Amino acid sequence: MNEFLERAYALNDQLVKDRRHLHANPEVGLDLPNTKAYIIKRLEEIELEYKEVGYGISALIKGESGGTNDKVALLRADMDALPMTEINDLPYKSTNGCAHTCGHDLHASMLLSAAQIINENKDKFSGTVKLMFQPDEESLAGARNMIENGILEDPKVDFAFAMHTGLTDKVGSIGYYKGYMATSADIFNISIKGKGGHGAYPHQCITPIYAANMIYNGFSEMLAQEINRSEHATITFGQITSGTSFNIIPETAFIQGTVRTYNPEVREYVKMRMGEMVEATEKFTRTKIDLEFVNGVASLYSDPENTTKMIDIISQIEPKIELQDFRFLASEDMAEISRLVPTTYIMLNCKVDGNDFSHHNPGILFDEKALPLGAGIFANIAIKSLA
Repeated sequence: MNEFLERAYALNDQLVKDRRHLHANPEVGLDLPNTKAYIIKRLEEIELEYKEVGYGISALIKGESGGTNDKVALLRADMDALPMTEINDLPYKSTNGCAHTCGHDLHASMLLSAAQIINENKDKFSGTVKLMFQPDEESLAGARNMIENGILEDPKVDFAFAMHTGLTDKVGSIGYYKGYMATSADIFNISIKGKGGHGAYPHQCITPIYAANMIYNGFSEMLAQEINRSEHATITFGQITSGTSFNIIPETAFIQGTVRTYNPEVREYVKMRMGEMVEATEKFTRTKIDLEFVNGVASLYSDPENTTKMIDIISQIEPKIELQDFRFLASEDMAEISRLVPTTYIMLNCKVDGNDFSHHNPGILFDEKALPLGAGIFANIAIKSLA
């Protein structure tokens, strides 16, 4: 165990305190006033100057070793929660209708203690560390907001690193991937307008349900017949609504869902074909159909060269760390940063034995023993990559 990880374990009480405060006081979306106030208070205690970047927070730590490394490393942690009520017996569980069921409370806590370790060791590196505390990862809007407000500039970021709680293994194992690690996500809305009327006279009507059924089957068949099995592409229909009564042919129907894939070329092909199929269905069924893609995010790309360097640093921190190849099907707006600068993303496993729930489940638990390991990894990445 190296000195920075040892220091992280010495800060365990503070890590737990920070995590439990954030866990008990979750906030959702872009505007997180209480969460930001706590992060700012802790940064001031660490004696770091901060600034607000869009709806997020940033702070700089400049190395003082006198070396020649002048690169800028971005360390990112998200800090938003989800609009749900958690179900557990934790003494610090939230009670405000929001919950940290994706582990972002751990992420922010680990970056805070890492900031303290990095600040205590400025004489050991010569580059610059930029901290990024990000809101609204869950709606895939927070990273874009901070990018638009200059998080990657002044000073210009050379590479980025982030981590997320993992639930595939116990504390001490880490998942990573070289290449497209998380899928893109494109939310789609389809509005169908037909001609409503009495259920006994379908020939006088234009049923939008028929068009919705064609779209559902057509999209599914397109994936099965046109996309190589080695590529992952999924269209999920989360909502199909139409009608109010058994004897009324409805006027409208509505479909909402998501498209996910790793490969950007497959992403664009699928979206193109969806548009073509909607247009054909519109003509065939005599309906009026509008297809809209909203709030999309690209695939998260973990840069192979950068990731090789970062994993080499992690492997030297503690010999007992288990490294595993890992990709995941959810989407992550760190992808917006990975499109602009070389990025490495890892999964920090923290599964609690017997707690077999997934992220976003109201009963999910996270093993707090992962906190010092995560803080130590953040600190090591910053100090050693900028030495």
